[in-house]
Order: sequence, then structure tokens, then C-alpha cells
Amino acid sequence: MRKIESAGLKPEAPLRKVSHEKRLELARRIASRLVDTYKDAVLAVCIYASTAKNLDRPYSDLEIFCVVTDSLEVKNKRYVYDGLMLEIDYFQESNFLKEAARVGWDWPLGADQFRNRIVLFERHNWLKKLEEAVAQNDRADFTEELRWAVLTVTESLAAVRNARIKGDLRDLRTRAFYMAWDAARVVFLCNRKYVLTTSWFWKQLFECQEQPKDFRNLIDIVAGFTESTQTELVDATEKLWLETITMVRARGFSIESMDIIV
Repeated sequence: MRKIESAGLKPEAPLRKVSHEKRLELARRIASRLVDTYKDAVLAVCIYASTAKNLDRPYSDLEIFCVVTDSLEVKNKRYVYDGLMLEIDYFQESNFLKEAARVGWDWPLGADQFRNRIVLFERHNWLKKLEEAVAQNDRADFTEELRWAVLTVTESLAAVRNARIKGDLRDLRTRAFYMAWDAARVVFLCNRKYVLTTSWFWKQLFECQEQPKDFRNLIDIVAGFTESTQTELVDATEKLWLETITMVRARGFSIESMDIIV
């Protein structure tokens, strides 16, 4: 790690521009090291996220997952290597397949990991198991996850109202941004669309076919992408919630209950 010689100097970020080809070269070295280290416990090693789709940029990180047998448990690794942000995620086989088949309320951000990859190592055609789990996921009913996502938007609206009552503008704008993100999750779930790379999050969101009324304008205000007064911001959060609820109400579920459910 770089050493700061003087407290009066600002440390330089240990990052440098890295090409797609250099990321692939490093990934192959890592895969070889993983197999040498953990031997027969390694079932698959893959690149995922932006690099897997050749959408990485000069300062993008390199993300790798390593699937191992259930008998081995390894902590994830995350650090800067030679100017490149590097992340190695270790998954036990049963947990990984279970997650691949599960929808989950954060599915729009997690689904790509199981679908797009560059294979660096595979033992005994193991990735067929992953493909079967993904096929199960594709057939899943999203109703309960969508309901949970709508409840999260509602919780964010409550936080916005509390921030306004407190008169805390910083908290208000922070909570509003979270609400925009939560509303985006609802739209992605409604469209069964997942994010290919986080840098395309908003681009892909506005490309969704099913959206609340005046969605882009409301998101721009609520997320803080356009200037607004405090009143305009609060009004936009209320309208975003209403239009989001209106969009999903036709699916026949409610977030309210007249009974205590335990």
C-alpha cells in the first residue's frame, strides 16, 4: 500500500486506467491461482458484471465469482491490485444455486450475475446446474417481491415526510433520492428487467415499457437530477408514490391489512 510521507499532502488514489484485455489477462491468472489453492473444491470460476459483457470502462473494477463445494468456506476478497479494483466472491454451491433460482426484492440488481459471464474454469460441466436454476428463476412469480418493493417505496415516502417535519433539508433530499431508487426497483420488477451494468441503471430504467405516469420527470426531481424547491420536491415524492401505486394496483394486491398478521 502507498505510504503518505506527510500529513500535509493529500494521498493519491491508487487507481489507474486498465484495458479490457488486461482485465481478462489478470482474471485468467486469478482463476489459475484459485484452482491451485483450493484444488478439487473449485467448481467454477467466472467473470461477471461489466467486464463479462465488454462494457467495462478504464476505471471499472474486475469482479469474479468462484463457486466451491459446500465443505469449503472462504471469505470474499476486495482490494486494489496494481491500480485495479478487484473483487473475488466465493459462493458455496448450494447457496449459489439457491440464490440463482430465487427472485428476491433486489432481483433487478442481482439477476445479471447469474446470467452473463465469461467462464475461466469449469469442472465437469458444472454451469449446467446454474443454467437450470436460472431457468427456474425465469418462470418465477414476482408478485410477492413486487409487493415488498412497493412497501419499500411507501417506507421511503414516510421518511421523506418525517424529514420535512424535522425541517432537515439534507435528510429530506437524501430520503427522496432513496425513494427514487426504490421506485425504480418497482418498475424493473414490473417489466421483469434487470440491470446489465450499474452505469446503465437510469438508462435502462427509462427504456422500460411499463412506467408510472410522468415517471422520468418525477424521478429527475425526486432523485435531485434537476433543481427544485423543497415544496416541489415533497410534492414530487407524493406524486411518484401515487403514480407507482396506480401502476401496480391492477395486479390485484394490496400493501394494507385490517388484521395483524404474524
